[in-house]
Amino acid sequence: MKINFKITTLAILLAAILASCASDPNIESAKLNLRNSDYQGVIDAANRALVENPDNADAFFYIGAAHLELADDKPVSERREDLQKARENMVRADELYREQEIASNEAESAISLLVARWQDEYSQGIGGIDFEVENPPEVLQTAIYHVYNAHAVMPDSTMNLDALSELYFMMDDVDNAVNYMEKAVDQSTEPDLTRYQRLAYFYQVKEDEQASLNLLERAADLFPDEIFFVQEQANIYFRQGENERAMEILQQLIETDPNNPQYRLVMGSQIYQEYLNMTDEIAGLYDRLFDLNSEFRDEARSTNPDLGKIERLENEMDEIQVEIMRIDELRFEIAERAEEQLLRAHELDPEEPNTTYTLGAINENRGLALLDQMNNLFTQDIDTEDFQQRARAYFEASLPFYELTAELEPEESDNWLKLFQVYTRLGMAEQAEEAAERAGL
Repeated sequence: MKINFKITTLAILLAAILASCASDPNIESAKLNLRNSDYQGVIDAANRALVENPDNADAFFYIGAAHLELADDKPVSERREDLQKARENMVRADELYREQEIASNEAESAISLLVARWQDEYSQGIGGIDFEVENPPEVLQTAIYHVYNAHAVMPDSTMNLDALSELYFMMDDVDNAVNYMEKAVDQSTEPDLTRYQRLAYFYQVKEDEQASLNLLERAADLFPDEIFFVQEQANIYFRQGENERAMEILQQLIETDPNNPQYRLVMGSQIYQEYLNMTDEIAGLYDRLFDLNSEFRDEARSTNPDLGKIERLENEMDEIQVEIMRIDELRFEIAERAEEQLLRAHELDPEEPNTTYTLGAINENRGLALLDQMNNLFTQDIDTEDFQQRARAYFEASLPFYELTAELEPEESDNWLKLFQVYTRLGMAEQAEEAAERAGL
């Protein structure tokens, strides 16, 4: 409910005027001017009192009260200066009342009036926002003005900073969202988990990875039981290509809780990403090998072949094939490392579809890698039957994991499409037909 600040303020002040008599004629004049809504007259009379006595607490009180009323008569966007002056004078009045041990209505009201005004501005700012829908820019801007006013009255409140940060984010002003959330984090007397998480998200939106890392490292120390901050560090290092450092962080997570299936899943998935990166590299080498082989055949079949060129092409093709075999060997080792973590994750949580799907994909892709070698390494002496049997074994190993994934997520058509592909490779026509129907083919 909106507070009618002006009525509340005047009621308190009038009660103070009626209940007390001041010996200082300047203060009496200030009270009279306040009752007559002559706010500049209040300030002038109070300033005359301060000339005579610089420690006159009532003078500061009435200057503060006048500025509160002056602010109330101005548009929301023009109140801040008066509210800052109101705070300065009311706080000084409160200090002097305490130092001089003065008991009066004014002494009891100084801080209370500031709190009431803060509540009024803050509630008007936040109360006008619908957090479930997109708000018009003018509504958001008005809310920001109100919260700025609240902050002018009570600058020590981190609630103001939180609100300003969120309002600016809703305005798509990420820089200011970050700015005010940073201030909220720094100003808070106790570390707040939600603020650190929110600021990390704002950094992510801003794509400021260095600031993110600095924050995440600090947060990980403050909240050692919260894995979010450690996982996000690893994700950033992976994006930056610092895989070894990222893996070290994930390994530390596993060491703190070896039986956490999510840690194992994250570790296994990230290791598997290295496998996929190598797969892309090998695909490029196969393309180059295909082009060289075409050039080689054209030259060899020409009327007057260039033997030197043919030799160079043969040598380059041999080098590429050796490189492919080297990367493939490393790729299979990486797949085994990923599989080890994922099998442990599956053991700890048998019904996690991300784990079962990735285990299926690892086995399927190893089978496909063998078929690629068989079909593309054409200058090697290859036992095709052996390659086909080994590839089939991997496809068969992928099948139970894909089937379980489809069972866990029966509405996901991609799971059935994957099953259709594997069933087809294994010659399981009936099952492939059923999977195709579930996939919507």
